[in-house]
Amino acid sequence: MKRKIHIILPVVLALLLPGLSFYSFEGMTFSNNRRFFTTWASSSFFLYNLWHLLWYLWEVKREYRNWQYLLKLVLFSIGSIGMVLWGTATGFQEFNFSNATRISLGVFLYLAIQYTLKAQENIAELQLEKEQIQTEKYKAQLKVLHAKIDPHFLFNSLNTLRSMVRQAHGNSEQFILSLSDFYRQTLKYNENTKLQLLEELKVLESYLFLMKNRNVEAVFWDINIDKSLYSFFLPTLALQIVVENCFKHNSMTSKMPLHIEISNTDDGYIEVKNNIQPKLGAIESTGIGLELLIKRYELMSISKGILIEQSPNQFSVKLKLIT
Repeated sequence: MKRKIHIILPVVLALLLPGLSFYSFEGMTFSNNRRFFTTWASSSFFLYNLWHLLWYLWEVKREYRNWQYLLKLVLFSIGSIGMVLWGTATGFQEFNFSNATRISLGVFLYLAIQYTLKAQENIAELQLEKEQIQTEKYKAQLKVLHAKIDPHFLFNSLNTLRSMVRQAHGNSEQFILSLSDFYRQTLKYNENTKLQLLEELKVLESYLFLMKNRNVEAVFWDINIDKSLYSFFLPTLALQIVVENCFKHNSMTSKMPLHIEISNTDDGYIEVKNNIQPKLGAIESTGIGLELLIKRYELMSISKGILIEQSPNQFSVKLKLIT
């Protein structure tokens, strides 16, 4: 859109302004068609060159070492001056106070329009820079999140594996494969902004298998998602982060197990629900979790990316599917 404005606007102004007498010649009438159209064409050509001459003058300080820029500046300067000299020499224009006034008005009009366009460009550039800084900030936060969680999670998983091996547990080999698969996938997708729902579920299933073996009869889950949604996307590892919060903020025992339900909704969300069983004492927080997911949706210009609902007995997080 920005490029189209810079192409179309000077052409439109150059064609219209002669008819509004911003830059025209005395005696312009329809009685002499050749003179009429020649005058209009020469005025339009002058105004077109004038627009670009003024536009490039805005950038002299920044682009003075760019030979292509300097060449364009010289060509439009020659075109503008040449049209005035040609008009004077051929008698189409007498360079008098009236015509000088028209040219001055044209210059002031162009400068006002170009100043507005430049201001809008500067605002857009600043907004883009701000968004890029925000994006880098949250990418850095994601890396911090992985750096803080992974060692702790790995330590607990290895302790569980040691216990399983000592007891000759039948799931020991599968536990090793799931742990390996979980880390392989998280490392693989760590740089992705978003991930297909099918891949999200694969990572989540590996994670849940590990947590199940660490807590045995203390956790149960049910995943019920329409397969037709598998090709949609979520922010990378969003499901794993939300489910991890379920374990992080709730206690679980064989008598009071944690129940997690994961399903799709009719309004285009994946919902993660769990029963509320608050842990006793303070809970250590990384400071990055659902808030980070909300910001990631915002950076993708997706409104209402996360919906959070809480009742006395249940906590629900809805993640918006991305097409």
